[in-house]
Amino acid sequence: MFAIPTSWMVTASIKLKATFFKSFSLFDKCSDIYAFRIVDDEDPQYLFKVGRTSQPLEERMIEWDRQCLSKVHIWHEGIPVAHSHCVERLVHLKLMARGYERVIEMCSNCGKKHQEIFRLPSPDAWETVIKPLIHEVNGRVER
Repeated sequence: MFAIPTSWMVTASIKLKATFFKSFSLFDKCSDIYAFRIVDDEDPQYLFKVGRTSQPLEERMIEWDRQCLSKVHIWHEGIPVAHSHCVERLVHLKLMARGYERVIEMCSNCGKKHQEIFRLPSPDAWETVIKPLIHEVNGRVER
């Protein structure tokens, strides 16, 4: 993480607070929040995609692996949440507010601009950062 807040960290903090006061969308539904690590030997840190899916995780894995063949993906279990759109957005904003870089670049293999990828400092960030954050955010949303 960064010691000095950057403009995107401040912006994420403001959006985070505003999102907590919004009412739920009619389209928000129960689904899984999941993550996978993108194995990239050229990056000194670790890339994690954090997303949501209403389909079975196995189907999403096949879909993603077919969609972007760029790197090896190490998948982690999905966490069911009642308001997946809201929880996903809050998790993304909290990661950014904590100083984790959101990596938005054109993928050299599939040509898409992936939006939900974050650069984290350790390979076990699923257990130490992302999963606890999903549970924390979901707990606050459900109150």
